[in-house]
Parts: sequence; C-alpha cells; structure tokens
Amino acid sequence: MSKREKIIVSAMIFSILLALVYHLWPAVTGQGAKPADQYSGSEKIIQEIAAELKKVSASPTENYVIARAEAAWAKDPFYRKVMPSAPKAGPGGTGGPDIVYSGYVDMGEKKLAVINGSTYRVGEKLDFGSAFFLKSVEPTRVVITDRQNQRNVVIKLKDETF
Repeated sequence: MSKREKIIVSAMIFSILLALVYHLWPAVTGQGAKPADQYSGSEKIIQEIAAELKKVSASPTENYVIARAEAAWAKDPFYRKVMPSAPKAGPGGTGGPDIVYSGYVDMGEKKLAVINGSTYRVGEKLDFGSAFFLKSVEPTRVVITDRQNQRNVVIKLKDETF
C-alpha cells in the first residue's frame, strides 16, 4: 500500500472507533439519562394545563367553528371551473355556449389553450359541448369547430389587465 492509502485507511478506522466510543459510552457506564426521568416534570405541567382547559368552556361560536373544521367538505373551495352559460339566441336563431379564451401556453410543438378555465390541446373535444373541438391555437385567438352546425368559431383572447 502506498503512503496515501495508509493515511486514508487509518483515518477511516479512527473515525469508526471514535463514533463507536461516542455512541456506546453512556450505555456502558450507565450515565445516560432515562426517558422516564427526563420527562417526569413535563407530565405534571401537561396535567395542570388539561385541568385548566376543563374549567374553561367554549362559546357556541367556537364550538361551531370546531365542528365545521372537523366535518368533511362537500367540495373543494379552491377549485374554480368556469361553466358555460345557457345558449344565447343569435341572428340565425341558434346559439352556443359562452366561450372564454383566457390563456395561451406554447411548449415547442405543443400549443395549449385555456378555455373556460380548462386546458386543451389542438384536436381535443371541449367539455361544454359534444360537437365542439379545438381546431387551432394562436396567441391572440383560437378556432373552435362546431361539428353539429358545420362551422368554425373564432374566439379572441380575453385581455385581463390588472
């Protein structure tokens, strides 16, 4: 072995022995603190706090808040899906749902459009109508195909400036 290898091996052995002595020394000599002795004072404090809390009664408002916090939620309060409104009558007598194009994402070859709060790719069927498909996506507009009425609908980007 070279001198360098001997130094590395001896340093490793020394580190292992030091770690063993450090971790085993209190267990061998019996000087380590026992968990029951270490926490005996805290149990008394916990019992005193529990007794004080039993003396104080919660108001009806606090009881209501606690009950509502523990109950299961009917729906996710942070989920917001924009649903289309009822069809509007147009000049031809037929109408379609309100369609809001609110976002554009360009990921190289994939282009995504945010329509009524949902994300769609070109060729995907839209959630709000069985005959609506996304035909093309551009930064300022989308083209939606209405296969039922055999027409294309152009929707411009909704500009939301804050």
